[in-house]
Amino acid sequence: MNNGRDHRIDFFRGLALIFIFWDHVPDNPLAQLTVRNFGFSDAAEIFVFLAGYAAIMAYGRIARRDGMLVAGVRILRRTWVLYVVHIFLLTLLMGIVFVANNHVETRDMVQQMGLEYFVGNPQQALADELLLRFKPNLTDPLPLYIVLLLTLPLTLPLMLRKLEVAVGLSIALYLMVPLFGWNLRAYEGGGVWYFNPVAWQLLFIL
Repeated sequence: MNNGRDHRIDFFRGLALIFIFWDHVPDNPLAQLTVRNFGFSDAAEIFVFLAGYAAIMAYGRIARRDGMLVAGVRILRRTWVLYVVHIFLLTLLMGIVFVANNHVETRDMVQQMGLEYFVGNPQQALADELLLRFKPNLTDPLPLYIVLLLTLPLTLPLMLRKLEVAVGLSIALYLMVPLFGWNLRAYEGGGVWYFNPVAWQLLFIL
């Protein structure tokens, strides 16, 4: 641990991201080595759990030292940076896919990446992208993390004062998801979020 940062968490978060990448490469022999082959979850659960742990440790320390207002501002600033990065990477990805699709005859990369909605409704798709409602295939994790981090200024004060209450409420919310079907809406005709933040918040809080 150096300057209050636990590099073990960084290591395993990075390893989880590598495993996620391996799992999504078609016909990849390295995917046989990832955790999804040895348990009931895959690396996405590990990443969200460690991301929540790291965020609560970091911003909890700031809240105790400088106050909840300062911690909340830091969280919102970080969330905004991640949001801008997401939009930039999404724009870059879509540009690469559209250019590559003109040079690949064996597959429809636009269809594979789920970009037909953008082709058919570019203006509405752009608005939905900015609202995190339209996410091409394989781009779901970062919007999930953005939403979970955005809720942290609301949950962190309770976690610092009554941790058992915060965890209990998180578990209760998780259990109510299948009963009431709570989730965030995707774009029109796109159903709901693949990674349901209302359910995934449990791993983030734990």
